[in-house]
Amino acid sequence: MTLRSVRNLVRCVTPRRIGNLLAVMLSYRLSLLLRRSVVWGRPYTLTIEPTNRCNLKCPECPSGNGDMVRPLGLLDFDRFRAIVDEVHGEVFYLQLFFQGEPFINNRLVDMIAYARAKRMYVSISTNAHFLRREVVDALLDAGLDRLIVSLDGLTQEVYEEYRVGGSLAKVHEALALLDETRRRFGRRARTEVTLQFLVTRQNESQIPELRGLAQKHNAGVALKTMQVYSLESAERFLPRDERYSRYHVVDGELRPKSALRDRCVRLWERSVITWEGVVVPCCFDKNAEYPLGRLDGRDFADVWQSEEYHAFRLRVLQGRRDIPMCRNCTEGLKIYR
Repeated sequence: MTLRSVRNLVRCVTPRRIGNLLAVMLSYRLSLLLRRSVVWGRPYTLTIEPTNRCNLKCPECPSGNGDMVRPLGLLDFDRFRAIVDEVHGEVFYLQLFFQGEPFINNRLVDMIAYARAKRMYVSISTNAHFLRREVVDALLDAGLDRLIVSLDGLTQEVYEEYRVGGSLAKVHEALALLDETRRRFGRRARTEVTLQFLVTRQNESQIPELRGLAQKHNAGVALKTMQVYSLESAERFLPRDERYSRYHVVDGELRPKSALRDRCVRLWERSVITWEGVVVPCCFDKNAEYPLGRLDGRDFADVWQSEEYHAFRLRVLQGRRDIPMCRNCTEGLKIYR
């Protein structure tokens, strides 16, 4: 975590939020001890999905490859505002991305500004194809804390192997614009930029060059393991460097490296809300196959403490390996930077 990140997070600290965080972590430890779902407080991290539509066709992403079975749409600003109004007292880290490209929702900057006015730390992730000058100016004016730019390749050939339909030239233009705008804003620019590589067989040799590009644009680097769903995809995309793979291939079978212990802190510290208001356990539930409640006419607090949520937490505490989504999870997996 950079000094800028720490400074931005500290600005979001309140006694109420610290008290909630401590209550959440204490109840999680108690749940592990008692082997039952005990939950105090609310999540201190929340993901809200602006849209599940995307302009690219990434082969392992349900938004891009056509495997998205839930409806495509845009988060309504009034729904977003109602959620933030309810949870901002406890939630201090807000991720405004899940599936899809968030800038497809033309109210995204308004959402950032609204959450920042509530002293929430706001992070978004983008493929950078919509970052025009007026958009970048608006982002910095809104006080965005962290902007993650996914590029996954430093030549067009490598880049489009995964970012199908994308233009690396547009990403470079966006990075230059971000750098120039942050310099122009000077001390007012709180936005931290992170260049993210989904490490693949095609781009793993470019990691040193990525670090150089990040340094050039005063950005950080994040290396992310790739999630695949078939042996065929594994053979095509998984890097040869084992440090950057979340799987072993054993006897023609994909096996995650992370030990599937009967626990998952994510179910206590964070939650995910889709654009249509469905609450799901975590970011691995891309198609909302494990819905825990819908916010239409219902408070988030009610869903968070619902029988459905407690029952899912109990399933994890008693047999996480039996939940298909959890068998492809990175919880507890060390990734080299």
